Amino acid sequence: MMNFSQNMHYRLLIFIAFGIASQAASGQLVNIEKSRKEAKPGFQGHIDLSLALTQNTKQIFETGTNTHVQYHRDRHTVLVLNSINFMRVEGDDLINNGFQHIRYNYTLGGGFTTAEIFTQHQYNSIRLLQRRFLLGWGPRFRIFESTGVGIYIAPLVMLEQEKLNDEAGTQTDKFKGDLYVSGTWSIDERVNFSHTTYYQPDFARLREYRIASDTGLELKFNESFSFIVTYSLAFDSHPPIDIPKLFYTLRNGIKYNF
Repeated sequence: MMNFSQNMHYRLLIFIAFGIASQAASGQLVNIEKSRKEAKPGFQGHIDLSLALTQNTKQIFETGTNTHVQYHRDRHTVLVLNSINFMRVEGDDLINNGFQHIRYNYTLGGGFTTAEIFTQHQYNSIRLLQRRFLLGWGPRFRIFESTGVGIYIAPLVMLEQEKLNDEAGTQTDKFKGDLYVSGTWSIDERVNFSHTTYYQPDFARLREYRIASDTGLELKFNESFSFIVTYSLAFDSHPPIDIPKLFYTLRNGIKYNF
């Protein structure tokens, strides 16, 4: 039986693990909006280590690392994201997922419109996704922006090449929409709330689409460290056989900014 000292030591280890935890992108749709930072000149970013519990077809314990680097100069912004996650399913089966994303933004005129182009590579073994390549582009509009509040909408399009790890080795090439609406609210200097919803229809088969929703709360300790809580939903109207349509994830942890 675990004594009081051992129990306290165990709890401390759990606390430390969650203390370096953060958001890991395990869903099929990658939320880029929550990765944007204020457009300060030069480089900035953050590095996350994560620990999460996800319930879908199985119970999954997940750890991983996420790196975010952003460079801004004048009207130009480059965003580079990398996420690699290792997952243990029901105590034994080790699987993994991850993505690499590069996005370039050019701000037009007075800042109401931003031109975007991006590319992405992604994989997710539990969803039978061997690989997915994206190339997308389009405008992003600032619908409303005031002190502490911002609302944005982006009607983008993208080319998607996908290969599944199913028995048939299914491979598809699609031209799709990538519409998202996002909102941010800085309640005060230390508390930030954000929400983003994505809608990705297949233009050739409009009944086939994906929807993702991501809601986050950030509590800042100081300029470098924040406590974060994120709830994510992902829906695929036509997933691979035996894969559920709906996935959800609740995460919390600490984010380090530089």
